[in-house]
Amino acid sequence: MNRLLVIMMLVVFVAGLGACASSGGSGGEDGNGDHPAGYAAPPSDSLLAKVQLNSSDIVVRKIMGEPDDANAYMTGKSWIPFYYGSDTRRTDWIYSGKGRVVFSNSRYTGALKVIKVLYNPNEP
Repeated sequence: MNRLLVIMMLVVFVAGLGACASSGGSGGEDGNGDHPAGYAAPPSDSLLAKVQLNSSDIVVRKIMGEPDDANAYMTGKSWIPFYYGSDTRRTDWIYSGKGRVVFSNSRYTGALKVIKVLYNPNEP
């Protein structure tokens, strides 16, 4: 009887982890058009407007040049046990006076993919 109870609890626990790992949405930071305070979609005359979602870092460098600063950080998805999906790390390339380009890092290849372009002419 005790073994059956332990097995049932383990199945419920694993199912709960699976539900957490497969849930969509990441607090408005998934490239769906939501912008943090102080940022907006780039105007058509900005270089940032030429950067497309899913572009690589090489393409962004060709359009924008080298960033003035960069910021790398882990997302909450990196803490989900047995999560083998993408978007566990992000990198922001900051362009002074223009804004920033947000990349998702591939856990397996290290490749960068644009997930958000944020325009802010007051970017330090």
